[in-house]
Amino acid sequence: MMKLRITKLCFTVITLLALFNSAHVLSETSIELKTTEVDFINEKVNRPTKIKFWYQSGAKPCEATICLLAKQNPQRVAVISHGAFGSPREMNWLGYALASQGWLVAGVAHFGESWVYGPENIDPNSAMRFWQRPQDVSFAIDSLSQKGLFDAFIKTDKVVMFGHSSGGFTSLALAGAHLKAGKSEAYCGSEIAKEDKGCNYANPSERKPLSKVMLTKIGLLQKQMRDKRVAAVIALDPAMGHAVSEQSLNNIKVPTLIIGSVENDFLPYETHSKYFAEHIEGANLIGLEQGAGHFVYLDQCDYDREVKGVSLCKDRDGVDRKAIQKQILQRVYGFVHRNGF
Repeated sequence: MMKLRITKLCFTVITLLALFNSAHVLSETSIELKTTEVDFINEKVNRPTKIKFWYQSGAKPCEATICLLAKQNPQRVAVISHGAFGSPREMNWLGYALASQGWLVAGVAHFGESWVYGPENIDPNSAMRFWQRPQDVSFAIDSLSQKGLFDAFIKTDKVVMFGHSSGGFTSLALAGAHLKAGKSEAYCGSEIAKEDKGCNYANPSERKPLSKVMLTKIGLLQKQMRDKRVAAVIALDPAMGHAVSEQSLNNIKVPTLIIGSVENDFLPYETHSKYFAEHIEGANLIGLEQGAGHFVYLDQCDYDREVKGVSLCKDRDGVDRKAIQKQILQRVYGFVHRNGF
């Protein structure tokens, strides 16, 4: 069985309901779990945003795009940000599980970084425009109040923000994390960074130095990344630890849970997950041990694809992805319960 190294041991074990791959039915209460994708356009920046919703469906038809269960708690809203060049479609294990506990879950697909928009819209340079991700999430939260989307009123003043990898950084950026100019370049050019796949998304030797005007612009954009509606953060093996300033992390005041893979095959644990947790006041840190890699936070899959030389679907020998995800969910449920969500 997978062991968890827990820096702060305080959690409530909640049994995970049986989940399936498409529409899910909780037979005891006749509640149907559904997922629906809806396309939006952020007209302010002329940028499409596809959102995948997981939710408990109402039994009766309605005139809205999404018909929610009549007893849906309007305050139980969660948002998920995927990793670089991934999609919310790979986060069904998390989306359905949260929906089974009464959450309305919105998974944001980041344009330019998600294959759901088609291969022709993948832009490798979009990973460098990190401020666009928080913009997408803030727009998605705005969109939850759009007339006709739901058949019930949804409150968005206390959103629980989830993210994996680059999405983990996105979730922390929405809580106040900022990048520090020059930090990434210095780290990625050092010997200790040779096993860090996060540095492979931008080769410092191929990048032109940023002008003072551009640095000023990025600084202003970073100040706009914070969204006060994000009331808690759960970051799964978050990226960008090597580039984020300690001071900005010290200023994060929302409840934060960091879960990372100790024997990491993609993002070194000490540089990323542990670094974030050590500099955020009161953050809880959980380290997955015994071979869990960077992609155990995605749905179990069987296709042959590698990212930066690391298999997306095939885990190390002895690693049970589904068992790990059940343990992660227990910690997630405990965290949200302790913090009153």
